[in-house]
Amino acid sequence: MNRQNSQKENKSAKRVRITLAVLYFIEVILTTFPFTQGITEDGEFRQLTAFEIAVQPAGYSSAEDIQLAILYGLFVLLPMIAFFFCVLDRKSNVKNFVSALCCIVCAVMIIFFIGPAQLALGSTVSLILYIAILFFTAMSFMASIVKEK
Repeated sequence: MNRQNSQKENKSAKRVRITLAVLYFIEVILTTFPFTQGITEDGEFRQLTAFEIAVQPAGYSSAEDIQLAILYGLFVLLPMIAFFFCVLDRKSNVKNFVSALCCIVCAVMIIFFIGPAQLALGSTVSLILYIAILFFTAMSFMASIVKEK
């Protein structure tokens, strides 16, 4: 039997991996909260979730709507992908790289594409959680290095 397959996961690494999976699950749930806000052409204040922008039942009327749907679709898909990596990847460091990449990409998209004037509750809490997830990802990476030595 291969020695690597028979080794159990370190307790601290397991705790961090489960914490990351829970935080990514919360991130996916936060995309159903108001993610962006603004004033419509009618002059009324409106808050939209990432799901509402990504999936528009009435269809997309312009190229800008399609670009926004792709952007907000990434807000939904990237945490889902990172969640599955954290749940399923127990042995390798791939989950750490995917997690760090997801955090950095999503945080940059929130800061630069949504902008501070349009941040709503869901995107603000998501940004704070992405900072926490990046910290836990660094802990997971360090726990895997310690385990190997």
